[in-house]
Formats: sequence, C-alpha cells, structure tokens
Amino acid sequence: MNKFNVKKKIKSNVWHCQSGNEEFVVKKYDNPMVAKKVKVIHESLADIQFPHTISKVTLEDENILIQPWIKNARAFKYHYKHDRTNSLAILYQLHQTGKKIDWSKDEYLLPPYDLRLKWQERLQKFILHYAQVSVYLGADKCNQLILYAQEALSGFNQIEPLESQKTLLHGDIVHHNFLKDAKGKNILIDFDLASYGYPEEELIMWMHRVLPNVNYNLRALLNEQPILKRIPKNYLQTLRFPNELLREWMYVKTVTTERQQAFVEELIRFTEAALSSWPKLWYDCDR
Repeated sequence: MNKFNVKKKIKSNVWHCQSGNEEFVVKKYDNPMVAKKVKVIHESLADIQFPHTISKVTLEDENILIQPWIKNARAFKYHYKHDRTNSLAILYQLHQTGKKIDWSKDEYLLPPYDLRLKWQERLQKFILHYAQVSVYLGADKCNQLILYAQEALSGFNQIEPLESQKTLLHGDIVHHNFLKDAKGKNILIDFDLASYGYPEEELIMWMHRVLPNVNYNLRALLNEQPILKRIPKNYLQTLRFPNELLREWMYVKTVTTERQQAFVEELIRFTEAALSSWPKLWYDCDR
C-alpha cells in the first residue's frame, strides 16, 4: 500500500489508488486463499481470451490483490432490458468456459455450490433475527416470509436433480458487478465468491435478482430471455423461495444509523410489493 497514492477508500478493505499515471483498485483479503483463487481465475480466463474480465491482476504479499481501475465505468441496471440481456449473455459465456477449463481442479480453490444448503442457512439466520426484523416489518409479514421459504425448501424434494456439466459460477451477480467501460466493453468483476456448480443454479439466482425489476412477471422474463429456457421447467419452482427479501432484511443490521431509516422504509415498500406478487409467481412456477 505504501507505494500507492490513495485517491479514495471504496470499502473498508478496498481502495482506489494511483501510481504515476496509472490507477488501480487495491483490495485486501482476510483469507489469502480467496485472493489466490481470484488471481488464478483471472489468469485462466485470460489464457482462453475470455473477453469480459480485467487483465493483469497481481498479488502483493499473499492477501493484497491489485487490478487496473476501470475509468468512467457504468454499472448495469437490471430494470433496463439491454442490461439484463447483456449480463445474461456474459454469464452464459462464463459458464461455457467449463468446456475449455477443468474448474474442478484443486488449483482453483473453488468451493462446491449448493443452492438448497445456502437457502437453508439464510432462512435460519432470518429466524434468528426475527425479533429485530419484526420491529420494522411486523410479525405478520415476517411469518409470511418464513412460511413461503419453508414451503419452497420442502418443494426441493419434488424437483429432479440437475444433470448438466458443472462449471465456474461467479457467485455474486448483483447488478453493479457488471460494468460497461468508456469504450463500450462489458466487464464482470469481483470473483470473491466464485464457486463450482451447476450453471442453472446461477441462472436461478440471476432471475431472483431480476424479477423485481419486471414486476415478478415470470412468463414475460422467459419470453424476453430465451437462454433461460435452458433451465428445466420443474427447477423454476426454486423461484418460490423469497431469497432477495431474506437477504436484504439481514443487511439492515449493517447499515449505518444515519441511513437506516431511509433504507428500512424503502425495504418495507420492496417487501410489500414482493409479497403482493408472490401468489401469482408461485402459481406461474407450476405453469
């Protein structure tokens, strides 16, 4: 860090820095193995000329990752159709790299991805924070979320196992991890949560992120994005799990006191809109 001039602190462990005429992102990891994983993924993708990642990612010490700063970049927004289409195309290309790279090798340090286990843990965390969340959301809506989640998880028993080839999954497909640079190039960043699993599970996670932006209209989204029709129809039932709502309510406790009231008010509106749409979404998943 000493050889860089810090221009801005982005997060507690991420800095926008400058050295001479060049600008960088410097990120410090608590776990050196994650830093190594991210570096190796970038190198492997560069070797096969994957067009949507940052090149020249380096490690300083064993837990500080340095990569070029993307100037004048714009984050994707999922309420724009073209951003939805482009982000999905990038994900599809990323998943296809499994045909050229054996991502199961130990050198990639990729943990296995288990959607059901991930959601079971998320629901348990929500239940543990029930008292705190119900202060804002109310007991009735909290109970409704828990019931939807429990019913969706029990439905996993009727879903046929996926049979596709496992591959690299990005693991954190929030809209701002997709960037468009000043030259119009689309770039996928932040592979910290990258894992190894079925591509359909990451497409389901993408749909969870996107559905609020299309008024939870599943049929319209499937017609808009033909790639999604690769997902087995019965696997669409996983969309019944209120993943976005549980995750966002867990985020409340990390928001600073100054921002918390505005954040909670917005989140309550988001939750009420989602819950009013859930019965139809539940039905559409069967159709």
